[in-house]
Amino acid sequence: MAPWMRTTTERYGVVMWNFTGLGEKQLSLEIGDTVHIQETCEGWYKGYLVRNNDRQGAFPSSIVQLRKVIIEKRGDQEVVLSAEMPLVKEVTTTLREWGSIWKQLYVANKKNRVVQVQGLMWDLMEWRSQLLSGTLPSDEFKELKQKVTSKIDYGNKILELDLVVRDVNGNMLDPENASVISLFRAHQDATTKINERIKEEQSNIQTDHSVISARIQSSPTHSLYVFVRNFVCRIGEDSELFMSLYDPNKQTIISENYLVRWGSKGFPREVEMLNNLKVVFTDLGNKDLNREKIYLICQIVRVGRMELKETNTKKCTQGLRRPFGVAVMDISDIIKGKIECDEEKQHFIPFFP
Repeated sequence: MAPWMRTTTERYGVVMWNFTGLGEKQLSLEIGDTVHIQETCEGWYKGYLVRNNDRQGAFPSSIVQLRKVIIEKRGDQEVVLSAEMPLVKEVTTTLREWGSIWKQLYVANKKNRVVQVQGLMWDLMEWRSQLLSGTLPSDEFKELKQKVTSKIDYGNKILELDLVVRDVNGNMLDPENASVISLFRAHQDATTKINERIKEEQSNIQTDHSVISARIQSSPTHSLYVFVRNFVCRIGEDSELFMSLYDPNKQTIISENYLVRWGSKGFPREVEMLNNLKVVFTDLGNKDLNREKIYLICQIVRVGRMELKETNTKKCTQGLRRPFGVAVMDISDIIKGKIECDEEKQHFIPFFP
């Protein structure tokens, strides 16, 4: 048998499979244990458990995945910290905690909650693999980070665990470096978002039940039909109208834009579109109908010269796009079906430059 070789650098690893040691010279390990590797020999490692350095012995190298770590000195002790990104570490800790609770739910025969928690854990494990791949573009990484933190907060809420307070980027707030007021506001925002997510999940469940029992009478989505009749404004140049749905409380647009190109002579740029400027805003769900307010907004952009007094000889400022004004209409009652809608009835929306 080859001799044991001392490791030249500090090596740490995480146990990926359970191992039952034979005799006193082998170290029994469980999934998730962190080990400090001191010696190697033909597919075996020798070392000790980080959380209990009294437990030492040999174990197969095939059950250990090496990890990069950061060693910090705190007084007379050395603390081993993972070099993984904070979000990956949070996901790992969350999965371990949820896994323990999931087993308890299974033993208690709470089938619905077992399936729910299992689905949450599968999502987190898949997203954790994507985070560790290191191949995501910055925009996709940011989007995935928001999905992960939202899923963790939602799972902690339904399992009645502690709420994690985060900043706008999804990072956990350090109570030592954050003021009491900022922590309180972040806690309020997190609670509101999680409660909205729970209401959305419950409404989806109710919708599913209604569709199964009476498929013809219920639909999970809604649509808004808009017919643009005319646009009256003396701009003197071409303009572009961007129509969309807007939530004033959250200050966010909740739909895509409908673009209308209007000519300087008071008609649509495309003559064939005259009396045919129609759009349907689709995929409005129960969450949208539960919004307190919904506005139909129209943003007007002027397209042309910097100054109207410029002559045609000055070509350098042709085709400039400049914000010109906005028109707003409260359509909350129309969206929620509180008032009857007549396609022939026209609504005049005031324009504010």
